[in-house]
Amino acid sequence: MLSTTLQELSIKDLLEISLPTHDDDRGFFREVARISHIEKHTGNPFNVLQMNHARSSKNTLRGIHIAPWNKIIYVTRGLVQAVIIDARKGSETYGRHHSIELGDNNRSAIFIPKGCGNSYLVLSEEADYTYLTDEEWAPNKEVGILWNDPALQIDWKLTGHPNLSEKDKVNPLLKEVHKS
Repeated sequence: MLSTTLQELSIKDLLEISLPTHDDDRGFFREVARISHIEKHTGNPFNVLQMNHARSSKNTLRGIHIAPWNKIIYVTRGLVQAVIIDARKGSETYGRHHSIELGDNNRSAIFIPKGCGNSYLVLSEEADYTYLTDEEWAPNKEVGILWNDPALQIDWKLTGHPNLSEKDKVNPLLKEVHKS
C-alpha cells in the first residue's frame, strides 16, 4: 500500500499531500499525488481538465486569485511561499489564510478547494509552479484580492518590493469582493 499522507490544514478542506521521495545517486523520484486518494478524502470527483506551469523570478508575487475550481498545486523547482485564503462566504474558516513553503525544502502538494484564494511569492532565484484544475480557465471566472489586504495579516517573506502584475496591484480587499 502506498503511504500517502493527507493532512488537513488550518482552512477547511485545504489538504497537504505528502508522499515518499525516493533518492539515489541519480537524483530522486516522487509521485506527487493520487487523485483517487483526494477524491476519497473529499467525497468529490476531481477530473483534471487543465494543467498549468508558471516560471517566476525572486520576489514575484502572483495572486491572490479566487477561482471557482478545485486545484492541486506543486512546486517542481525552487522555493515559494504559498498563501491560501478562505474566501468562501459562509465557511467556518472564512477570512483565514494558511502560509506554507513549498519546493526544494518541502515537496508536498496542496489541494485547494474551489472558492479559496491562491497566491505565492517566489523565495528562490527562480521557481517553477505547476497546478492541475478541474475546470478550464475562461475570462472573468477568477476574482482577485489585494495581496496586502490588512484584514488578512499575511506575513509575506519579502526581501524587497514584490514584482506584481498590474492587475494584482489594484485588486480589491476581501471585504469588497463579498459586498452584498
